[in-house]
Amino acid sequence: MTDSPTSPRGLDRSAVNAIWLLRLRWVAVIGQLVTIGVTVGVLDVRLPTLPLLSIVAFTALTNGAFAVWLRRRTDAGAPLLTEGSSRERGVLATVMTLDLVSLTGLLYFSGGPANPFVIFYFVNLALAAVVLPSRWGWSMTLLAISCLVGLLFVHVPLPELDRTVQSEMPIIRAASLQEIGLIVALATCGGVAVYFITRVTRELRDRENQLRIAELRRSQSERLEALATLAAGAGHELASPLSTIAVIAKDLARHLEGTEVPETVIEDVGLIRSELDHCRRILNEMSSSAGEAVGEVVQAATTGQLIEEVLHVVRRRERVHVNYDAGTEAVNVVLPLVGVAQAIRGILRNALDASDPSSRVAMTVSQIGDELRVEIADRGTGMPPDVLARASEPFFTTKQPGQGMGLGLFLAHNVFARLGGSFGLVSEPGVGTTAIIRIPLQAAMPTNNLPATT
Repeated sequence: MTDSPTSPRGLDRSAVNAIWLLRLRWVAVIGQLVTIGVTVGVLDVRLPTLPLLSIVAFTALTNGAFAVWLRRRTDAGAPLLTEGSSRERGVLATVMTLDLVSLTGLLYFSGGPANPFVIFYFVNLALAAVVLPSRWGWSMTLLAISCLVGLLFVHVPLPELDRTVQSEMPIIRAASLQEIGLIVALATCGGVAVYFITRVTRELRDRENQLRIAELRRSQSERLEALATLAAGAGHELASPLSTIAVIAKDLARHLEGTEVPETVIEDVGLIRSELDHCRRILNEMSSSAGEAVGEVVQAATTGQLIEEVLHVVRRRERVHVNYDAGTEAVNVVLPLVGVAQAIRGILRNALDASDPSSRVAMTVSQIGDELRVEIADRGTGMPPDVLARASEPFFTTKQPGQGMGLGLFLAHNVFARLGGSFGLVSEPGVGTTAIIRIPLQAAMPTNNLPATT
């Protein structure tokens, strides 16, 4: 059996069915050749070999044409098959009709209804029920009945079917060739039908699970984007009163200079200003999460400029060791600079938080083909497999309450995925965690805004 033009995984239902139909037809061609060879060469049954081989060759040629058709549609980038396309359904129906006609031809030259391999009509009908719409399935059933009725009246007799097979095996010592053929046909027919139909069913079930997961993630992404938009609006509303409080706190600190007030009052005013700065930074990041930063027009920059954008507001910059592969620092990239830098910065902050204050975080920047690869490795406690599996889920965090909402990795994953890149984590308990980021040098921008990480 030859390889199919493409893998069934990731395709729609009709595409999966078409690929398995192609594979089953190659199995049928091989099985027919083997059956003819054994019947003529081993059992010494006189068969019209030339017509039979001509029918098998016809099946092989039509299946080759079917394979070319599938491959051309795949290579052209068109959907392999669409549920609502009558043309594609017509191709499948034509192929399966040819199979029924070919089987009828083989039976015509080899005993007609007396041939035990007449049971293979059920394989064709079972596959038609899986592959074709119901009306086509019923049409195939009527065609099969018509072919069988025709064989009752017109066929080439095969007297050897009644011949008793001489064998030392007790189970077939007194069996006729027809009875032995019936056992072989039933075993082969059942095995082929069960194997391929269960394979198709499993492929479809796996794809349905993938679709459910994708739909769940899309739903989560939409809810978080709505939440981020709401947060951005709240940020704008809170910006003015916070600015007013900041100005008053600054004036109050200036008026208190040189006056006899308790030292704790000066410290409290300084704490107010510090917390105000912290609130404003959170609001800025909340606004970016709504898509303002990533919604910017893409711009050309070097890799060095991107990393500098990542680091310029990192308070623990001295703990970050950046290593560029040869020439990578000058590589040009085209992307939304602020949004991508913020996404990487969120991952870097997680790495700094996870590491001991005396240790450093390694950031390695390299180019692989047309992608930029950024690895951020910490020397923290690492994550066990169950935690690693949930690390990118929204609202999942291992930090202490109040230190994070568990959205950073999830939003960063969305940013890189929508730009055509990827994000993954590799972690070993007791050793540390490495974040692996891949970004196309020419980022594929979506039509809608991207959420950035906080």
